[in-house]
Amino acid sequence: MTNRILTALIIRIAGIFLLTKIFDHFGSYFLSIYLSATIARFDEMLIEPIDKFYFTGTFLIIANIVVSIFLFVKAEWISQKLIKSEKEIITELNPKSLSKVILLTVGIVWLATSIYLIPSFIEYCVILISKLSGNEDVELPDFATSNYILKTILALLLIFRIEKISNWITKKL
Repeated sequence: MTNRILTALIIRIAGIFLLTKIFDHFGSYFLSIYLSATIARFDEMLIEPIDKFYFTGTFLIIANIVVSIFLFVKAEWISQKLIKSEKEIITELNPKSLSKVILLTVGIVWLATSIYLIPSFIEYCVILISKLSGNEDVELPDFATSNYILKTILALLLIFRIEKISNWITKKL
């Protein structure tokens, strides 16, 4: 396997992952829009915010579909632009390389989850600041802040200190 083939494979997987993210919010987004629009009272009171929310969300879903299909279809072209030299990837399976792969995979998944949850974390912080400022009517949303911060820190440590951690793990074997 070459660098270019591996990059094209990763880009295709990213395109598929991006396409599947549509279904995470699809039900709640469209259900909230259409249920709100069917109730006459909400339709009269909230017509402008609902329209704005509907068009913004619909545009983002369409953009998501277009980008994911582009990544999936044009993966070889993108990998040729990113990787100029065609080098063969040669690895041997040993405890150190296996521990690096596992640690790096866990770190990347945790970091991707953290990036995906940034809007929820910001919303939680804004509501927490509002509550601490004296607004007692505000309820804090259900968000595992300590879990979010801990996984983000651990992900960054796993990614940037992979060599030292894998050396420590293989030394213990």
